[in-house]
Amino acid sequence: MIIPDWFYTGLLDSSLVLTLDPVYFQLMGGLERWLYRLVRKHAGQQRNGWQFDVDYLRAKSGSAMRASAFAFYLRRLAENQALPGYELHVKQNKGGREVLAFRVRVRPPVKQLIRDLSQRIGII
Repeated sequence: MIIPDWFYTGLLDSSLVLTLDPVYFQLMGGLERWLYRLVRKHAGQQRNGWQFDVDYLRAKSGSAMRASAFAFYLRRLAENQALPGYELHVKQNKGGREVLAFRVRVRPPVKQLIRDLSQRIGII
């Protein structure tokens, strides 16, 4: 049996394999899934995240949407924080062009989550 080099290398070095959040499989739109994989690849562990020009994303995605509809769609995804594990923001860059900025969502420690939930439901 012959396997591709990229597959063999992935078996030897798991850091070369991109993992997906299980919620990824609940994303309904093809564009959302594509964007999640792109964000997952580029955001990494960078403290300040990454950003892409909205027009560049539209061209890279191959979307047939009008530019305004594509930008609206990205703004809605950012408003709903629809991608698991990432914070999305659509903003203007210094040149006045719209960019999609994203970074890994910081999760509070479990103790903090339990304390917050307990306070919310009135246990503490």
